[in-house]
Amino acid sequence: MKRWFFRIIIGFLLAGPMILLSVALVRADPESYAQVNPELNCQACHQEFHAAWEMGEHSKATTDTAFIEIWTEEGRPGQCLSCHVTGYDPLNGTWVNDEITCEACHNPVPENHPVDPMPADRSANYCGNCHTETYFEWQVSGHRQEGMACINCHDPHATGLKAEAASDLCATCHRERASNFVHSAHSAEGLTCADCHLGQLSGDIGEGHAVLDHSFGVKLHTCNNCHAYQMHDPVEVHPEPATTPNVQDAMASVEAATVSLEPGPVSPLGFAMVSGLIGMASGMILAPWLERWYRKIRRDDEVGQDDE
Repeated sequence: MKRWFFRIIIGFLLAGPMILLSVALVRADPESYAQVNPELNCQACHQEFHAAWEMGEHSKATTDTAFIEIWTEEGRPGQCLSCHVTGYDPLNGTWVNDEITCEACHNPVPENHPVDPMPADRSANYCGNCHTETYFEWQVSGHRQEGMACINCHDPHATGLKAEAASDLCATCHRERASNFVHSAHSAEGLTCADCHLGQLSGDIGEGHAVLDHSFGVKLHTCNNCHAYQMHDPVEVHPEPATTPNVQDAMASVEAATVSLEPGPVSPLGFAMVSGLIGMASGMILAPWLERWYRKIRRDDEVGQDDE
């Protein structure tokens, strides 16, 4: 019993320093191992994202000919710049950068970036600050009720869809309905999901310049475009299944499996626990040798005292 007690004591004695060392290493000053170069810009490290941004609409927010023409006709109002440039100050009419640059969505910039990752607001609320009509339509959609946001379908850097065709994105979640649609008369006519569920908005384009209806509901006028004289057909177009299968949300799975380029903060707790276990195990393994060494020293001292 005393032998095991001795081993446990040795284990704790080694576990303590190991825990303190691991915590010290995790909490070490990042500047000691990573020097931030103030001359670096986003493109230097994120070339792929920058290339996608250059091809997207955000990079053309102030150079697009349609915008320039309409903005000039309206007398070049400053309120347009709150969404078409980055860092617009309405008090003095100045701004930080032309176009919608990285800082428009990734702010504030940490002082020691890239050691600390850039923040990013991925919520639909943030997109709705500028895309007002689309945000309003999305709020009444089934996608919002299911917890989906803009970035589930849209690449925030390229501003386009995450697939070449909108129907491909629809099929990732609505697989059964997409499979049935392939055999329908609508599909035979060359129609896709987007033709009916992302119809053109009627009326004048509003402040958010929305063109497509993001409530994803099929409007009566959409059907009337082709079926003006068939609106009382009793055939059920989309029969619902008797039971709703528990289908994995493909979009959420893809996003969860995607490797994030933004490192998260490291908690020292896990390292401390592992280090403590390693120290405990090492101490209990070394305890028998330490015990023999201690007894040898005691015997040598006793022999020396007897000789005297």
